[in-house]
This record gives sequence, structure tokens and C-alpha cells, in this order.
Amino acid sequence: MPLSESQVEQASALLLNAYRTGRQIEALPAELEPQSFEDCYAIQDRVAATQSNGRIRAWKTGAPNPQTTPYGAPIFEQVVLQSPASIPAEQLHMIGIEVELCYRLDRDLPARERAYSSDEVAGAIEEVQVVVEVVDTRLRQWQDCAELWKLADNQINGALVLGSGTSNWRDLDPAQLTGQLLVNGALQVEGTGCHSVGDPFTLVDWLANHLTGRNGGLQRGDLVTTGTWTGMVFVQPGDEVIGRFPGVGEARIRFPA
Repeated sequence: MPLSESQVEQASALLLNAYRTGRQIEALPAELEPQSFEDCYAIQDRVAATQSNGRIRAWKTGAPNPQTTPYGAPIFEQVVLQSPASIPAEQLHMIGIEVELCYRLDRDLPARERAYSSDEVAGAIEEVQVVVEVVDTRLRQWQDCAELWKLADNQINGALVLGSGTSNWRDLDPAQLTGQLLVNGALQVEGTGCHSVGDPFTLVDWLANHLTGRNGGLQRGDLVTTGTWTGMVFVQPGDEVIGRFPGVGEARIRFPA
């Protein structure tokens, strides 16, 4: 049974209080647990109406495999940073790191009745950038709670650091691409052709059509990041992180203690 409007409001209020105070939610009421993606998106949108600085210009999407329906979640403008970036460790509850590819649009994909084709979505993409997603959460019980709580919490996004990239993204073969995570100059994780859905562009295609029925669609300059190539790796205060795709670009971030 879907959450009522009142339950969506209460769940959103819990998350907004966590943002405002900087303290994680200690206990998640069972009666407010999201029952569907639609519940999660209703909570996301309610939080974004207060927490964002206006229209959402950056999104994350992903799926564990090609057979599973993808998800979408907003990334707030105030936590979209340019590489090299710095985030004081004390501002975070945890420092999870994911190395990803992010697609930037150079034309609008507004709402319309007919779904966008893959060719139309591809034609709207200007470039692909290497990004580091910083994973943090408002949920103290994030490892044990229902998965849909994480999606309601913007799929536990903390920040997105934008690095260099290429406009020749169509020439990239996902099966041959290598994602690397370096911590304090040492290679920690490396994976080739290891994205969960094979070609991350398929997630951009899905999100473009998902958003036409949700926020009026994507616009020029919007960003879509598409999930990790390196898993999630936890780092420590004081560490410096580099996310890199050789031949594509890199992004850097420090977490001063």
C-alpha cells in the first residue's frame, strides 16, 4: 500500500531535519517506510523543494544489472563541485567514494507524450566527464534499513566532484574502459568493462524519459552520473582521492581533517 500524503510529509520532515541539524536519523519509523519507487520519488521531490536552490540540474541513476529497473535521484547544486575540490571531513558522517562517468547535455529534452529514442538522447549529450561521487547519508542505520529508504535519501548522495572528460564520448567502448581509484597517490581499485549494466549510456536514456513525467525533462547543461566502476570504497579524514579513466580524464578531491 503506498504511503499517504501525510506519511510522505513526515518522512520528508525527518530527512530535512537531518540536513538542517547535520545529525543522522537515529531510528526510522516502520510506518513511514517507502513501499515503492513512487513513494521514494515523492519523498525526494518534497525534500528537494526545500533543500535545493531551485531546479535540479544534476541527477544520479543506476541499476544493479541490465534486467532491473533503474532508479533516479537528485543531486543538489550546492554539493556539485569542480575538481580539484575539498570537503572538510567533519562535514560528513562517512566518506564513501565511487568513480563514475557523468554525461552533460547541450540541448533540452523537454516533456512530451512520445518517448525519446536512444538516438535523440545521444544527440543531446555534449560530453562525458570523469566524476567522483562522495557517498554520505542522513540514515544512521543505512546498512541495515530497507533499500527503499536509501533511494528516498537520494540514494545516499553526499557530493559530486566534476573532473575532465571528452566530447568524443561516442568513440568510447564501455567494455574497454578502465576506472581507477587512487588514494594518497596509490592505486586502490581498478576495473575494466565492469559497469553494472554494461553501457552506462542506457541509464541516461532511461532517466531522460523518466524525468519527462516528473520534472518536465532534462535541460541544456544538466548532468547525469551513472554509477560506480570501482565499487564503494571508504577513505579517511585527511585523504586525497583521484578518480581516473585513462584516456578520458580524472577528478580530484581532498578531505582535510
